[in-house]
Amino acid sequence: MFTISDTEKKIKSRISSYKSAMKKEKKLHGFISDGAGKRYLLFWLYLALNDLDKFAEYVDWYNEEFSDDIGEPGQILCCAVGLNRLNRASAAKNALANLMTTNLYLIPQLLGDSPSKIDIWHSSNYADISYFDELPEDLISLITDQDLAWIKECHDSFEFRRIRDRYIEIYRALDNERDIESRKKLLNESRSLLDSMS
Repeated sequence: MFTISDTEKKIKSRISSYKSAMKKEKKLHGFISDGAGKRYLLFWLYLALNDLDKFAEYVDWYNEEFSDDIGEPGQILCCAVGLNRLNRASAAKNALANLMTTNLYLIPQLLGDSPSKIDIWHSSNYADISYFDELPEDLISLITDQDLAWIKECHDSFEFRRIRDRYIEIYRALDNERDIESRKKLLNESRSLLDSMS
């Protein structure tokens, strides 16, 4: 299991190593495939340093380099929290809404609730209720009480409830829908839910 090093020097060394590996891969192959997920772990490491300037640089680089990447819940959580600490309110809220639709259970679990599994189609193991148990305690410990208060405020808001309710309706329909065109229409709607955020 991934652990975050306990000293600033070790964290910086790991960041340097991961960035060098990705730079080398891009130079050799013209792209970064990153099957090991270093691009995700860097979000955790930058958040651990709480160096917001470097975090901002990395987020901007990641968005440019991996513009079509769906991400993974732990990384999206770090991204949302880091963006909120940077006072990038709109981007932070969008990232948090993305996290909510990537895994409906993670935010409630992070806030101390014990949600029941929802009877819907889960598109990947990222969406499963057990995903939270796989997050390292090191990552959870990076989330401050102030971060949690912001997460709760957003998650309880009308806007988030509206998105969440419609997302659940769509994925409940997908659980029983076999017609390919109907499934495409539902999936396209689910992807556009976050587009309506203010």
